Amino acid sequence: MKYFFTEWKKISEKLVGKKRFFFFDYDGTLTPIVKKPELAKLDSRIKDILRKISKANKVAIISGRPLSEIKNFIGIKNIIYSGNHGFEIEIKGKKIIQNTDHRTKNEIRRIKDKLAKEIKKIDGAFLEDKGLTLSVHWRLVNKKNLLKLFAIIRAVICNNSRVSLTKGKKVWEIRPNINWHKGKAVRFVMSKVQSPKSEVVPVFIGDDATDEDVFKVLENGITVRIGKSKKSKAKYYLKNQSEINRFLNLLTKGSIKYFTSVKYFVCHPELVSGSIDAESSSA
Repeated sequence: MKYFFTEWKKISEKLVGKKRFFFFDYDGTLTPIVKKPELAKLDSRIKDILRKISKANKVAIISGRPLSEIKNFIGIKNIIYSGNHGFEIEIKGKKIIQNTDHRTKNEIRRIKDKLAKEIKKIDGAFLEDKGLTLSVHWRLVNKKNLLKLFAIIRAVICNNSRVSLTKGKKVWEIRPNINWHKGKAVRFVMSKVQSPKSEVVPVFIGDDATDEDVFKVLENGITVRIGKSKKSKAKYYLKNQSEINRFLNLLTKGSIKYFTSVKYFVCHPELVSGSIDAESSSA
């Protein structure tokens, strides 16, 4: 895994003369990780940059949040949205919902009702109902109570074959146990919006364990992780979430419909060295 900004010249050469398709995770990527999900509001400057990028490129948001919520948080028209880790997708106003059988939906509702009662016993823990999936957040839970919380979750799920339990950043995700994830959602989106003959370079940036599925499927693309990790399949990394501003500004300031020449960045070394305008340095 290499540092994105030191490798930028090589990366930009891969983009010369190519169409680009940008995929962004939301929490921990476009916005910092916060104590409660509702507090993760998109900075207006980040939103403006995303809007600029979307005018010359395909852009998709691939989030674990519900589709309606992520659309409301981003609020940009003419881009693609995917919520619930790919279980919900919207392309040009058309919604595609991953099929889940009736019994699985009922089982998730049963788990939700049971968990909602049980986790009240744990201070700081809270359940997020996202419709197709559930999230148990434990960022605010005292360490001494974590084992008790995990025991509650496992007891409620009780080896239920209809759901899967995955771990994110201080959150447990409960989803339908079907072979679908963010990586497959990204492949699906690309198949629907690009011409088979067009040469498109996908660029994805994420920060969580659920984003590893995308890093794996885009082995020929440009994959970037927030934070360096030896275990990650991403090719590049940013040191922390605050560098997303510099990352986006770099894409925007060199962004015309295609990368027509890497000489642009030779003439503008500040984009690689990190001397970005002060207004672009906040998280």
